[in-house]
Amino acid sequence: MQHTLARLIDWSRPFVFTVSAFSVVLTAIGCASRLPAAFPDTSTASTLDASALGQIKRVLDNTLHAASLETTLWGIDVRSIDRNEQVYANNPDMLLTPASTQKIITLAVASQALGWDDRFETTLFTNSQIERNVLHGDLIERVSGDPTIDTERLTSWVKKLRMQGIHRVTGNIIGDDRMTIGQDVQRRGTPSPPLLGFGWSWDDLAFGFAAPVGPLQYQENVATIQITPSRTFEALAELTLQTTGSGLKLVNQVITASSTEPNLIQLHRVANTPNLVVSGSISLESSALVRSVSVANPTSFFVQAFLAALEADGVAVLGDAVDIDQLSETQRALATNGLYALLTTQSEPLSAIAIDMMKRSQNLFAESIYRRLGFSFNDSSSAIVAHVLADWGIQRNRAVVVDGSGLSRYNYLTASALTDILVRLYENEVDQTLFLPTLPIANEDGTLRNRFGGTATAGNAHAKTGSMSHVQALAGYVTTADDEQLAFSILANNFSNDPAEVVTAIDAFVSALATMSRDGS
Repeated sequence: MQHTLARLIDWSRPFVFTVSAFSVVLTAIGCASRLPAAFPDTSTASTLDASALGQIKRVLDNTLHAASLETTLWGIDVRSIDRNEQVYANNPDMLLTPASTQKIITLAVASQALGWDDRFETTLFTNSQIERNVLHGDLIERVSGDPTIDTERLTSWVKKLRMQGIHRVTGNIIGDDRMTIGQDVQRRGTPSPPLLGFGWSWDDLAFGFAAPVGPLQYQENVATIQITPSRTFEALAELTLQTTGSGLKLVNQVITASSTEPNLIQLHRVANTPNLVVSGSISLESSALVRSVSVANPTSFFVQAFLAALEADGVAVLGDAVDIDQLSETQRALATNGLYALLTTQSEPLSAIAIDMMKRSQNLFAESIYRRLGFSFNDSSSAIVAHVLADWGIQRNRAVVVDGSGLSRYNYLTASALTDILVRLYENEVDQTLFLPTLPIANEDGTLRNRFGGTATAGNAHAKTGSMSHVQALAGYVTTADDEQLAFSILANNFSNDPAEVVTAIDAFVSALATMSRDGS
């Protein structure tokens, strides 16, 4: 497909890019019919602008100026890594909301400040001795924010404890989360909420993608609920919390609607409260619906899961699963006096965690890595990020960073800052080897799995997506028809039309880059 497009679109000297040729690209990505006015006649463009890069600029400008995209604010920077040359720019130094392309910043800074082999560490302590297979005291867990702990990891810890002769625990399973993990400071000096990012939208907080962050984390701090219609029209639906230990209290406001009505489920939870309001309607004939929701207290979620894992493997626990915040000061002092480590384990390295983080755009992973920066250097995470970026020549007027995931509306980046970082990572052999595999591949995996099908970009572009209300973004790498390596950053903000139209324009833009050829072969 790439060679076919390269022949149809004549990028040879002088660059001529006809409407009919560009329609092939649009049709290939399924957008020709949706943006009929986006691409005015450029058949005489070579007489208007004889320079090669000037012609490229004209064609790419046409991609962005559809009537339906008139209100869109674009920030774009495209550079040739091979030639050290700017190929295209459109407001490259304007601060815009980056959404999840923010994760590029988080990973780049962490890889340099912490190292690609950095690992989260978990330590299990006790305040007593083991006698005749009985631990006469408590098990205390302290973790530095590892976001990758799951049932398999907990089971492996239990087996290691059993190998030490622990078959019974007389005390409690205590989660000690008394540590700040890179918490930033909001305006007016108010400490930011310990579990939530600065500037996160309140209406996101019920959903799994906005799960709270803490030192102790399990199963990505996400629970699931099931919504089943009643057998009676207009009766309340049945809600089932499928995950134990979430700390959530369901408030059922879901009505069973007629069989002809569509399902409409809404979730709402106020920050720092356990009440999850589930409202809306579900069709009488609908099968059960499952939704992922954020847990109320990550520490409680963790220790209850650990208690369950111990008991499932035959370790009897006489006490309870306890968040250390539930204990009095005297009880905390007694529980944590004279501790010694029973077990210390480590997560996979940053290079491995980053693949999952970037491919899935996993927000909790990004937030945990971001906060680890502050914890590791005994400062706020935003200060560490700003310091590293300044060392790279990226000052605050080009990058305002307040969280790691891009969920915050207070993040602002320029396209040029993102492209600077992409070029920097690509030009270092070690960084390129470890960073490039983290990015979604067009039409193959991750958040780009269903984009760019049938185009020269498929299997070619490696890029991080970004999406939130009135924001679409894409930043990464694409190779042209004659194997020229480009780095690009595209930020689209403030549009009022269907986000799919903006995505279509971004995909058309990158597909045009993928078909570009300087030698006309």
